[in-house]
Amino acid sequence: MCCPPCKTQQGGAALIVALLVFALASALIVGLQREFTLQLQRGTNIFVADQGWSYLLGAEALSAVALQLDATSDSGQDRPVDDLTELWASDAQPYPLAEGGWLLGSLEDLQGRFNLNGLVASGNADNRSNDDSSTESAEVGGAGSTGTLSTPQYSQPQRQFIRLLRALEDVQIDRQQAISIMQSVVDFLDSDTQPLLNGAEDGVYERQTPSYRTAGQPLASVSELRSVAGVTPEIYAALAPFVTVWPKEGSVLNVLTASATVLRSLPVDDLLEPLPKEEGLRLVEARAEGFIFSVETLLEDALFSGPGGDDLAAFLGERSDWFLLSASVEIAERELRLYSVLERERGSVFSRYRSQGEL
Repeated sequence: MCCPPCKTQQGGAALIVALLVFALASALIVGLQREFTLQLQRGTNIFVADQGWSYLLGAEALSAVALQLDATSDSGQDRPVDDLTELWASDAQPYPLAEGGWLLGSLEDLQGRFNLNGLVASGNADNRSNDDSSTESAEVGGAGSTGTLSTPQYSQPQRQFIRLLRALEDVQIDRQQAISIMQSVVDFLDSDTQPLLNGAEDGVYERQTPSYRTAGQPLASVSELRSVAGVTPEIYAALAPFVTVWPKEGSVLNVLTASATVLRSLPVDDLLEPLPKEEGLRLVEARAEGFIFSVETLLEDALFSGPGGDDLAAFLGERSDWFLLSASVEIAERELRLYSVLERERGSVFSRYRSQGEL
């Protein structure tokens, strides 16, 4: 027979074993619960993401229908145009979803923006050969001066880009800084390694950390501007809404959809001053009231009556084939975004680029 002390020791050992088993079971249950919670959250996130993405693709499909309807409507007109009174340009309105949340989408004409890839399309050789005349005009009457004015042979798109930089309202950019940024973008795009006077080629970027090289080809995204010498975060944020990289070539500016800021970059002279802010707003107002409805009516304005009007007209248009869809959806208190570049070609609409971040 076991003595009472032995029974007490056996009972104590059994209690300890029971406590250990309980502790192990509790730890196992907590671990299983944690894993279940994580798996449930992952599954929910995947489901919401898939559901949201489906809604965003639906918005893209609806945008394509709107652009196709506009093309069908234009086909019956003698002079079809794309302007801000058409269905595709309607203001975005939140669409409530059955399960809660909302869907929002809007279209913007990318050909109403300045096309960065046009900076090297023409005039680059002349610009490089005359780059020693980097000032807007030579000093008159100084030592060695002939008393005549000298202007660099920048191409029309290059002059326009300089003016656009100077027309930005959120940052102040002087003429020389704007010239330097323009030439740095040209150097970033062109295929050679010879820098312009105020530009930057591979040697500048190879000294960065981490080092990189110029693109040497048309830009694929506006965000590539972040890598160009002289383009600060502040300048990029102010400039990005007014520039595009689509189409890669052959783009013209739609004067019926361009913003006041972009219109301010259109003087016909060789000077590098943008139009005053008030003139840009006046042009937009005249367009809204129906006084400007074509390239010809725009160029009839006294602002564009200079001898370079015909050269400017070659870079302007009234129709557009490239559009940007900006869509967002909120489901289960989660918001997803889609930026889709749409090309309208022969009555069909194709998505050429999609991004859930910036372009």
